[in-house]
Amino acid sequence: MNFLKVGNFVSLVASLIILSALILLYINGINYAYSTVFQLIIWIIWILAIPSFLSYHKANLNKSFLMNYCAILAIVITFFGLIFLHLGEFTGIEIIFLGYILEPIAGISIFLTVWKISYIYDLMFFLGAIVFTAGLPLFLFNLGIISIIGDIVKMIGIIGLLSTNQKIVK
Repeated sequence: MNFLKVGNFVSLVASLIILSALILLYINGINYAYSTVFQLIIWIIWILAIPSFLSYHKANLNKSFLMNYCAILAIVITFFGLIFLHLGEFTGIEIIFLGYILEPIAGISIFLTVWKISYIYDLMFFLGAIVFTAGLPLFLFNLGIISIIGDIVKMIGIIGLLSTNQKIVK
């Protein structure tokens, strides 16, 4: 089984769901994060992080320790953020942002593994993740469009990677 391809597919599905959450947040404002609909979407994204991580973990990535440690830490941190958000605490949003900071760090292992397959798509995936993550706090200043653009670029990169033969070349 091509675990890299599975991880990328799950990441694509999660990115599509993230995009819907980001658009809803952009349209309705940061307080929409307290809504039941938004929180349900975020929980679905969190659940998808687990099979995504497990697939990437099995994919024999370069510098796999970045994925293994940062992804697990991100999953745990965002779990606590979701709990706080569910309790109506703004701290939950801040903790979720903190957890997402680890996403591009974990993604370094993917970047280093697949850059020989398709540097352009790999770069789009990686840089899109960075812009998406950096843009999350900008929702506080009505600049969430930056995070939305990052997520779209990340998705284009993932789609491009999925369209290539993803045999890992170390």
